[in-house]
Amino acid sequence: MNKGVPTGFSARRTPHTNTRVGSLILTLSVDLQSLMSLGKSYPWPRPPCCPRCEGRRLWGHGYVERYFDGYDERLPMKRWRCVECGAVHTMRPASHWRGFWATIVLIMSSLRAKGEGRRWLSQVARQRQQYWWRGFQRQRRVAGAAASLNDLQAQAVIVATHSLRYRRLEPLPHDPHRIFAATTPTAMS
Repeated sequence: MNKGVPTGFSARRTPHTNTRVGSLILTLSVDLQSLMSLGKSYPWPRPPCCPRCEGRRLWGHGYVERYFDGYDERLPMKRWRCVECGAVHTMRPASHWRGFWATIVLIMSSLRAKGEGRRWLSQVARQRQQYWWRGFQRQRRVAGAAASLNDLQAQAVIVATHSLRYRRLEPLPHDPHRIFAATTPTAMS
């Protein structure tokens, strides 16, 4: 479990050019079929605090639409904005990496098959799988030529991405802590 992330959520830090406003992807188990039928009425859970600064005031910040394999239309992903640090947090299914339409399981199956010398998977376009393979080769060169799929996953690397800047799934830098406020009765004179 990532440090600094509320229970039931998993966070992936996405670096941002502005240090005050960081985009953070909160992953959780989402039923994409229900999301498709309910749309913006889907009951997204509100994080109990900001995973970045642990502020308690998170406001709904609209929706951003994303494509996923098997769905002809874009699906709305809920966003939250922290009033205290200005970070915008986007909800995302835990089954998908940032920037990919295909599930992690499908991508990993394709890469494992190719790594074992087998043919590309028949249910996915060859060109997509080649893109994932080239991304894996790039991440492998960065990590060291002997790095395997399992090694890269253990290092929290998005193994199929071509990005070198946003290649890691980084845990948050600090543990969550509760904020307590106490008031004491004052003596009346």
